[in-house]
Amino acid sequence: MTRETKSGGCHILQRQDDSREFRKEHFTPDYWQHKPGFQFTSGGRGGSCLIDIDGEHAILRQYHRGGFVGRLLHNQYMWLGKRMSRPWREWKVLQQARRVGLPVPDPIAACICRFGPWYHAALIIHYFEDTEMLTQRLAREPLSPQGWYEIGLLIKRMHSEGIRHADLTSDNVLIDSEDRFYIVDFDKARIMNRLDDWQWRPLLRFQRSILKRQRNSPLNFTMDDWQSMMDGYQS
Repeated sequence: MTRETKSGGCHILQRQDDSREFRKEHFTPDYWQHKPGFQFTSGGRGGSCLIDIDGEHAILRQYHRGGFVGRLLHNQYMWLGKRMSRPWREWKVLQQARRVGLPVPDPIAACICRFGPWYHAALIIHYFEDTEMLTQRLAREPLSPQGWYEIGLLIKRMHSEGIRHADLTSDNVLIDSEDRFYIVDFDKARIMNRLDDWQWRPLLRFQRSILKRQRNSPLNFTMDDWQSMMDGYQS
């Protein structure tokens, strides 16, 4: 369950059972940068930072565009209503994923600020402690065949629930010190009605992301690893 409020003309979404009152300023790094626990995070297009909310570690992510369009509009998106906004749609996907037990971040609060036909937005989500990107792990050491198999199983579970990740890369798969896996960054993700050929595109995106990284710097990754992952996905 969720509740919606307004602050400074901005729409705010948060969990119904969360007694904290989020305000517009809570969704800017400037508010947090002099508070304990604050630090900018690596990866993505920027705009993300680690914050501490009443002892709970969280990630504040401002929505930024990439590519050529991002140079022009940066963090501006066409207003089509709250339900069609980036954070509202991501919130819906995350809630669905968590309902079926997938290891994805718990959304804490979201904010949309509209100005004319445009809006900019931010999302606060739970931070997974003791984790690193799969890319970082592979740069340091290889992953076991069982580990790759479990990644395949996890992606299969996600697809079986009809969740299509829009940017499945080795940066968006996290691994902790006990080799448990998590999937993050569900911006532009969609809930599909049924399995079809759509599920192969995220898999190819995942493979391309690893190979691209490997061209730029050494990674402990071979096609045998990929086969182990596909064995898990097709099991």
